[in-house]
Amino acid sequence: MAFVLAALSSVAHASLATGAHAFKNDVKTAGKKTGHAVRDATHAVGRGAKTAGHAVADETRHGYHATKKFVTGHE
Repeated sequence: MAFVLAALSSVAHASLATGAHAFKNDVKTAGKKTGHAVRDATHAVGRGAKTAGHAVADETRHGYHATKKFVTGHE
């Protein structure tokens, strides 16, 4: 009887260790995927901000030259 309990105990322990290892790997994988998603979203926001900044700069430059042209009368 003691031999059977000892054998079942080691099987249960191995099963628990395997489950814990699988859980650890799942958590690591989920963390990496979340990190990559955050990185990609941040890059997308950065690219959008850069594009918007360039658009504002271009329109500002255009407005400056239009005003200068109007005030000085030069083409």
